[in-house]
Amino acid sequence: MPTQITQFPCSGERGQFKQTTIEAPALKGTEILIKILASGVCHTDCTFMGPDGLVLGHEAVGRVVEAGPDVKRVQVGDVVGTSYLKEACLSCDACTSGEDTLCDTRKMFPEGNSNGFASHQVADSRFVYKIPDHLEPKYAGPLMCAGITVFNALYMTNIRPTGRVAVIGIGGLGHLALQFANAWGCHVTAISTSYDKKEEAMAFGAHDFLNSKEFTAESTSKIPKYDLILNTVSAHIDWDLHMNLLKPNGTFILIGLVNGSIEFKNPIEFIAGQKSFRGSLVGGRYVIQQMLEFAERHQIKPTIEEYDFTLD
Repeated sequence: MPTQITQFPCSGERGQFKQTTIEAPALKGTEILIKILASGVCHTDCTFMGPDGLVLGHEAVGRVVEAGPDVKRVQVGDVVGTSYLKEACLSCDACTSGEDTLCDTRKMFPEGNSNGFASHQVADSRFVYKIPDHLEPKYAGPLMCAGITVFNALYMTNIRPTGRVAVIGIGGLGHLALQFANAWGCHVTAISTSYDKKEEAMAFGAHDFLNSKEFTAESTSKIPKYDLILNTVSAHIDWDLHMNLLKPNGTFILIGLVNGSIEFKNPIEFIAGQKSFRGSLVGGRYVIQQMLEFAERHQIKPTIEEYDFTLD
C-alpha cells in the first residue's frame, strides 16, 4: 500500500496549482483508499478555486487499494466513483427516505481536503459508487456530478416515457440531459440561443430544436407544451416566456446557478396552470447508483477532453 499521497492543491493564485506530498493516513472504520484513475473538472471546481492548499475534484473515479476494518459495501479491487456528497447521518428523515443530500448534517465538497486532484483519495465507503464494468473511468467521472444532477431532475419528477422534455442549454449539463431524456423515452427538445448548436443537439438525442432568441409571447403560445423543462444555464433568460412553454401541472427545474435575480412578471401563470418551479441538487446514494447503471445500459457518456495529471 502507498505510504504517501501526491496532491495538486490550489496555490493561492486563482488558476494556479502546486504539487505536494502527504503521508497516507491509517484507515478508520468505513474508510477506503482509492487510487485515482480519472478525475473530471467541474464548473464547481472553478467556483471554489483559489484558497491556498485546497484540493479540488469531486468527479473522481479510481480503484480501491485498501479498506478500513468496517468496510462492507466495496472491496479491494473495485472501481468506484466519488461525488459531491461526502457524509450524511443516515438516520434522519431525509436520509432514510433516500434524500441524503438534504441531510442537515451532510458534508459536501469541498469540505475536507481528500479530493480528486490527487494520486489517491481517502473516502467513506458508504458514499462511493461502484462503476459498471462497461463504463470507462474517464467517462464515469463527469457522470458523478453533471450526470447525476440532470438524471436526478428526471428521476424526482417521475417523468413518463411519453412525456415531453425541453432542455435549456447544450453545455456540460445540457448535453447529458439530452442523452438521458432521450434514453428515458421522452420527446426531447433542445433550446439554445444559436442555431450553431442545432446539429450537435440533435446528435445528443434532441428530436427538435428551438432558438430562444426568437421567443415572443405570440410564438411561445403556438409551441407544443412540455411536461418538464430543465434549465442548465447560468445566463439570464426571459422567465415568463419560458414558463409559457409548460403544460398545466408542468415543472420547471432550475439546475444552472443563475447570475442575478429571477423575476416573474406574470405569476398568475403558476396558479392558473398549477405550474411548479423548483431546484434540483445532485441525487442521493441510491439514485447515483441507478444513474450509473442506466448510463451503462444506454451507452450514455459525456464529451470529454483528456489531459495528463501533471502540473504541465
